[in-house]
Amino acid sequence: MTDEVLAGGRNNPGVVRRGDTVRRQVGEAAPLVHAYLRHLEAVGFDGAPRVLGVEGGVEVLSYVPGEVAADPGWVPGKGNPLTVEMRSEGALMEVAGLLRRLHAASAGFVPPGGGLKDGEIVSHGDLGPWNTVYRDGRPVAFIDWDACRPTTPLLDVAAAAWAFVPLESDRQLLEAGFEVVPDLGARLRVFVDAYGIGDRSGVVPALVRVKLREAGRVEGWGLGARDSAVSMEFFATELRWLETQTEQLERALR
Repeated sequence: MTDEVLAGGRNNPGVVRRGDTVRRQVGEAAPLVHAYLRHLEAVGFDGAPRVLGVEGGVEVLSYVPGEVAADPGWVPGKGNPLTVEMRSEGALMEVAGLLRRLHAASAGFVPPGGGLKDGEIVSHGDLGPWNTVYRDGRPVAFIDWDACRPTTPLLDVAAAAWAFVPLESDRQLLEAGFEVVPDLGARLRVFVDAYGIGDRSGVVPALVRVKLREAGRVEGWGLGARDSAVSMEFFATELRWLETQTEQLERALR
């Protein structure tokens, strides 16, 4: 049986499909990832692949058929190309609903070794169209779970909003495929309402905290001075852009 190299996901290269399975090297986070995915399966969450086993240092997962918005040439600061269906308001609402179901399914999961604080759950950790399987333009599952980690539901919604709304500059939105720059405040409101957030006053502050958290992880990436500086400047650019949009976003969320 011939292996098919898969382009989806950003955290683990060298992923191949073999029949109805996906195979890739076991990562350092495998104990947590496998325990989490098995928990999601046990509680009936169908928006994630199943862990089928490990064979000689290669993990075997179930293959989730569909389309992933993966751009092999993507670099930070570039818009991620999306089809018309993927960037539709309907898809935005459905991915918010899928995220809400993930959070509900995550309740009760305790990672190996514990470590959850009050109000925290484990979630995907790198949600975006590049890690989402779409079928007929509808989001049906999340893939590439190597970044799963503790977070709070609000921070996870904020992180997902950055990626799915998406909260980006006009240039990036056009690169993503939008023919006309959309009303980001309106799309953010659609997303958080579809998720079911009652008190929206904490959403914009959470958007800031998410980027500060991501910047804090640069230390653990093993980068040199130059690449670390580039990464930190990327997050700083996003926060500067967010400051220019804060009034509009807060108005839309009232």
